[in-house]
Amino acid sequence: MATKFSIRAAKAIALGALTVATVATVSPMASAAGTSGKTNGCYSTWGNTAFTGHCNPATVTGQYANHGECDWQADDNTGYYRWSAGFVGKWGTGHCTFKVTRSYILFSAG
Repeated sequence: MATKFSIRAAKAIALGALTVATVATVSPMASAAGTSGKTNGCYSTWGNTAFTGHCNPATVTGQYANHGECDWQADDNTGYYRWSAGFVGKWGTGHCTFKVTRSYILFSAG
C-alpha cells in the first residue's frame, strides 16, 4: 500500500518531468552556425547567439555593416564601419538573445 509521502513524491516527479518537457519543446535552442556569402571580400560568420564581420581583404572602399537575423526578437545590426580597399580583419560583432538564424554584410559606397 502506498503512503501519502510516496504518492506526493510520484506526483512531484511527474509534474517536474512534464515541466522540463514543456520548456524543452517551447524554448528556442541556440545551436545554429554558418558563414554568409562574400560582399566585396567581406563576409559574416555566426554561431549560436553571436555574429561577426570579417574582411579578407575588402576589395572596395566603402561602408560595411554586419546584420544578424535573430529568432524570437528584433534583428541586430552593428552599424556601418568605413573600410578602405585592402582592409583585413574581424569587426562588428552583434548578439541575439536566443539564436542567430543567419547574418550577412550590407555595403554602401557612400
